[in-house]
Parts: sequence; structure tokens; C-alpha cells
Amino acid sequence: MNDYRLAASTLVPYLRAAADVGIDPARALSSVNLTMDAVEAPQARLAFQDCMNVLRCLIALSRNDSLGLYSAKYVDIGSFDINGYISVNCSTPLEAITLTADYYGILSDQRVLYVSEGSKHVTSQWRFTERMDVADRNFADSLLATYVRFGRMNLRLHEGVVLVTFRHSAPKDAETLRLYEEMFNCPLLFDQQQYSVVFDRAVLRNTRIPQADRSLRDVLIAHAAARIRDIRTTPPFTHQVKSLIRGMFQDGAPTRESVADRMHLGSRTLQRQLLTEGSSYKSVFNEVRRELALDYLKDRTLSLDDVAEKLGFSETRSLHRSFKQWTGDTPGDYREQLARLGCNV
Repeated sequence: MNDYRLAASTLVPYLRAAADVGIDPARALSSVNLTMDAVEAPQARLAFQDCMNVLRCLIALSRNDSLGLYSAKYVDIGSFDINGYISVNCSTPLEAITLTADYYGILSDQRVLYVSEGSKHVTSQWRFTERMDVADRNFADSLLATYVRFGRMNLRLHEGVVLVTFRHSAPKDAETLRLYEEMFNCPLLFDQQQYSVVFDRAVLRNTRIPQADRSLRDVLIAHAAARIRDIRTTPPFTHQVKSLIRGMFQDGAPTRESVADRMHLGSRTLQRQLLTEGSSYKSVFNEVRRELALDYLKDRTLSLDDVAEKLGFSETRSLHRSFKQWTGDTPGDYREQLARLGCNV
């Protein structure tokens, strides 16, 4: 685990767990010059080492060496970004955990989760090769605990978890061991080669997820694939700026100065760092605007005037001109194409 990025949503359960015992999340984030804005920005990604440093700070402030396990109590569908929503719209838990692994790039630049299917069991395995200090152990514990908890809460996997394995040793005190047993509620093996969750194959294949919507699942998969392509082709700083701009559009079109202020940078420094990655504020801003326009136009409850206003255009004609440049179609033509394809949201 070295020089790569994680989805910022990864930190949220830890921050909620710490806040619940009176720890100010902003204090831990400031230790690596991060803010809640950076964590909460849509599609934000953070350096793995920054995430680990925040976790170390939270563990120290809370004086809780098992914070990773506690954080699993705060997991929700959004904790796994778009992967969580894909999962709950799959037909079976087997399909859900397979797709979660296939689209792991949404959550991390480095894939560590792999799923293998045998005649009786299906194993989800996290392949970490580095040393395991207290933060790494808590990170791994949280991954496994949130994974199991999510399955039981959202995929009807009340039964079917056969075994959980850990690379690290069993806790020496009885209270912590009881916490592991409470969180996983299944047999546990420590000092193993890898971290894994082993499922009963028949349960995964035969359990039906009642709220599944295959059409929505397919739409979400397409979004996930596009997101992963964007993540892989967009340099880290540019991606960070892009995520922040997307989030700030909720309050109106952001200026370069306002984005730089949120990042605690000067406006010229922001532009200079974008230029070193072959980008610029104007190009990133327009890219976000185009992506939002495509999303807003799917919503038939929004008039073209509404879309223009949400995107910060002074008049609807400006939206028409820009959209024509971006796509070759007018906004109205694009909406008609969506209607013919039955793709309205």
C-alpha cells in the first residue's frame, strides 16, 4: 500500500465513529492538511498514505486500537460509492460480490479484492503484501467488517458467511476478542496468509435480493465503467479539482478563486499545478459542466431554463451553443434521443 488513491468515502465511517466518541473529525483531517470539503466532494479521491495518517490520528485521539471494527457500525450504501448501489440492484449476492470486485477501481487505484468460486464456497480475498502496523490492521478489519455488515444489511446475507480469516494475530484481551465475535458472528481464524471472507456458494446463488432492478444495475455499471476510465486517465491533482468543482456546482458555478480558496491555495498556484498535468481551470470547469449537463438533461422535470441556471449560464441560448459544441446536438435533440431509447430518469 504505497502511492495510490482511495475514494474519500472510505474515511467517512472512521470519522463518524470518532465523532460519536467526542473526537472532532476536522482535527484529524488537519493533521494531513485535509478538510471536510475535500472528503465530502463528489467522487473525491485521497492519497492512501493521507488516509492512513488520518486513521492513525483518530486511533490516537480516541485511544481505541479497534476503531476499524467500530467504524463498520457506520457503513451504508454510500460507503461503497456507486458499487454499493450496483450491489443492491443485483439479482443475487453472488452477482453483487462479483461485480463489487470487478469495479473495485471506483474505490481504489490499486485493486486488492478478488473473488474466487469453488464447488462449495465463494471466497472474497484482500491481497495485501505490506507490513501491518496498527493503522493497517484497523484498515483491514474495517474492510472485512463493513463487507460482512453490508451483506447482511442489504443483500439478505443473514446466513451464508462461513468463515473470516485475518493475517494478524488474535487479540490478547478477551474484550476485544468478543468485539470481533460480535461484529462477524461466525468462525474466525487469525495468523492466516490473507484476509478473506468465505461464503456458502449455495446461499450466494439461491438468495434473491428483493429490491433488485436489473435495468438500473446496467445503467449504474455503465456509469461505473465511465468513472473508472476517467479516474485512470485523469492525473491526481486535476481529478481532485474536478471533484471539488462538481460538488461546488450545487451552490452555483464556482470560480477559479473560490475553488483555490477551498483547497487553501492561491488562484495562480492552482492554475500552475493544473498546467503541470497538462490541464487548466477552464478545461476542467467545462468538462464538469458538460458532464452535469448530460445528467441534468435526463431529468424531464427540469426545463432547459432550469438546466441553464443550474450550470451557471446567463441565458438558455448560451447552454444551446455550448452543448452543440460539446456533443454536436442541441439539448432538445439530446432529450429526444433519450426519450426514444427509454433512458429518462
